[in-house]
Amino acid sequence: MVIGMKKAKIVKTQKSIQESKVNDIDESYSLKKFIFIILILVLVFAIFYFITILVVRPSKEQNLSNNTSSQIDTSKILIGQLLDRNENEYYALAIKPSLYNDYSSKIDYVQIYNKYIGDYKSRDNSLKFYTIDLDDALNKNYLSDKTNITDNLSELSISDEALFKVNNGKIEKYYVGSESIINALSQLK
Repeated sequence: MVIGMKKAKIVKTQKSIQESKVNDIDESYSLKKFIFIILILVLVFAIFYFITILVVRPSKEQNLSNNTSSQIDTSKILIGQLLDRNENEYYALAIKPSLYNDYSSKIDYVQIYNKYIGDYKSRDNSLKFYTIDLDDALNKNYLSDKTNITDNLSELSISDEALFKVNNGKIEKYYVGSESIINALSQLK
């Protein structure tokens, strides 16, 4: 009976050793499987990251370079600053970019303005150009149904886009309306 008990104990020990080995193998397999899944996920995220960099960034840069209608000049001012620039003589173009959001039915005058201004700026003695965004909330007080161009800015009002030529803190010339602005810009060459 002692021998039978020893045999049973040995069999139990062998079974527990085998179960332990099986559990160790299962745990090892599960750990390897977990690490493999993590590596696959990291690889997939890396692939999407590089695709994003290669595809999205060039298209953003291309969109920025093609989107000339939203930018005329980096020197933006408010109408209230029209007469207090550092230069003695300069131009200020007041535009309303929201007019050109629907390209299907309107001429994009901003692109035409850009062309003429670019041509003019390429000259040696060209004057500085400032841009006034009439959609800016701080310029809304100057918009009206009637145009009143005066050197007293508290009384100044415009009904449409305008080009101002300022000389020594006074409005020397002005042009109101897209057609008038284009004619004036074309004469600057």
